[in-house]
Amino acid sequence: MKTNSVVAVSLTLLLTAAFGLAQVSADRVTAKVPHEFTAAGKLLPAGQYSFTYDADKRFVTIRGAGNEPGVIVPVVTLLAGAMHTTANDAHVVFDKVGNNYYLSEIWIPGIDGIALLTTKEKHEHEIVNVPR
Repeated sequence: MKTNSVVAVSLTLLLTAAFGLAQVSADRVTAKVPHEFTAAGKLLPAGQYSFTYDADKRFVTIRGAGNEPGVIVPVVTLLAGAMHTTANDAHVVFDKVGNNYYLSEIWIPGIDGIALLTTKEKHEHEIVNVPR
């Protein structure tokens, strides 16, 4: 019984430390976006954002550092893992059209890429890597 308690406490401490330091959780990525961008038709300023994926409802909620309401973006499709260079990679991808940035994809470790926008016009990708 004592051994089980020690194992449970050790596991709890280990998990708390891991999640406390990481910027990626099972369904969320937090990234510092260096430019303003458009998501779901709303222009958002540069800054720190969390991007939370709801697989059941198939949308991503974007929240800034303040208390403003979140922006909900529907998922277009899931993407194969081609952008992941390792299983721990996390990215936020923007389509750049002219001087405008549009949230395009979210990549969370352990989940296929999440496409939020399909830009048909000529564009470049800007990838914001999320440190672990």
